[in-house]
Amino acid sequence: MAGIDQLIVAERVPLHGRLTLTVVDPSGEIVDEREGDNVICTTGYTAIAAALVWSGVLDQADNLGITTSTDLTPLYGAVGSGVGVPAASDIQLFTELGRETVGGGASTPASASVGALCTWSFFFPNPTVAWTVTEAGVFANASSATNSGSMIDHWLFSPSVLVPTINTLILQVSLQFGP
Repeated sequence: MAGIDQLIVAERVPLHGRLTLTVVDPSGEIVDEREGDNVICTTGYTAIAAALVWSGVLDQADNLGITTSTDLTPLYGAVGSGVGVPAASDIQLFTELGRETVGGGASTPASASVGALCTWSFFFPNPTVAWTVTEAGVFANASSATNSGSMIDHWLFSPSVLVPTINTLILQVSLQFGP
């Protein structure tokens, strides 16, 4: 009979994050776009696990004596201009420029060979001053305040992306659960 440690290893679900940053000019044309893998942060794993537990007990919360909900909202995407090496222990961007609440979301079901996918989109209006963006991340249980919330993921990219005051920015974050 397999031990509990063997079962846990056998049932571990990989989580993979990918971000896309798109700069759009006033006519709707894409002027720059970056896409890449990111680091899932420890606080992100914690927030996702707590939200999963809450969604499983929501209908019985009162009977179980659970009076406080734990979910991912409010969910914010943030961009920054910092440099460094993203790590699982990160709790904030290196230098945050701005953040926006989630503007859209979708999910794709898993198959035997492809993991389930959840995607969130964040729409940033024209910045008041030009931005040079080098990093991005998503924050659960956040507010509009810089560095608030539990950092789910962190992405640093090069070269940087220039966002002039006439353009808008779209951050799309996808998390894949499974193979």
